[in-house]
Amino acid sequence: MKQEFIEKYYMDKEVTIDIGGKDLYKGIAAECADGILSLKWTKGGDEYTHIDIAEIKAIWKTKND
Repeated sequence: MKQEFIEKYYMDKEVTIDIGGKDLYKGIAAECADGILSLKWTKGGDEYTHIDIAEIKAIWKTKND
């Protein structure tokens, strides 16, 4: 369910993700497969953060697209 929702509304958008801790993850939702969301960093070149979709508590668009 979450994966389909992310694919429909957030792919290729700049997002912020909360997984329930004090840290927030920011980047462009680049790929979503096998329960993992890959965020491309907006700074620093071709670097990615990979997040287990089941751990996501909240996601929102960072900028208006």
